[in-house]
Amino acid sequence: MRIGYPASHQSDLAALQLLRAASSAKAGRGVSNAPSSTGFTVPTSSSLQTYSASGTLTGSSGTVALIKTMAASGTFANAARGVVDDQVRALVRDGKIAQLPPPKDFDPSGLSEAEQNIYHVVEGLQSLYDAQPKSLDDALASHVKVVVDSYPEMIARMKDGLASGTLPESDGWKDVIAKSEAELEAAQQGRMKISGIDDPSLVQTTNEFTVSFDGIGWSGRGTSTKANIPALQQLTGTKNVLPGGGPYTGSYVISW
Repeated sequence: MRIGYPASHQSDLAALQLLRAASSAKAGRGVSNAPSSTGFTVPTSSSLQTYSASGTLTGSSGTVALIKTMAASGTFANAARGVVDDQVRALVRDGKIAQLPPPKDFDPSGLSEAEQNIYHVVEGLQSLYDAQPKSLDDALASHVKVVVDSYPEMIARMKDGLASGTLPESDGWKDVIAKSEAELEAAQQGRMKISGIDDPSLVQTTNEFTVSFDGIGWSGRGTSTKANIPALQQLTGTKNVLPGGGPYTGSYVISW
């Protein structure tokens, strides 16, 4: 993003395959008063109930049984067609569906087409929502961890490229390296701060959370954030700002 111009910050998490590989089980998700032997509770009425006491299904039989139960419910009629709707979004967002195993741990090929669609829609949404920070402190800690863990190697590679000429100095790489080093230092020294933003003229986050099949594979989009960078710089008193947002945190700005 260019400092001094309004900017759009995208965090749409489009590559669900990568997220699925990195997603972890969320203990305590979806509490039920009467878990069944397959790890989920069958709905006792037309309204969908919470499915799992442990939060994560293990084993193929429990997963298949849960998917077939969802396929029999009108709640998942759109998901059976590979379409995400607000009803299913809300169930996943609020942890009302047991965590389905990622594709590396479960082969859905034995299911019907409608059941496969439900699996990919629900598991894809779970991957997207699981990747979202649950609080402002979580969002800040996540960003600090990314910077501390990945920037040293990135900076070293940029310096090597600058020295070898593969990254021309005329393209401004010295400035990029300097800014990256300053951000790394701020993260290491605990000088990064986060502030919630309720003003949509400053930061506006759209929660899309959709999953679709493009004929080749399944992919999804989580959030997109638009921000008025100059206004955020003025508000925080620094040129170093990073806007963001999500369904659990609302919009925010990280500054240093």
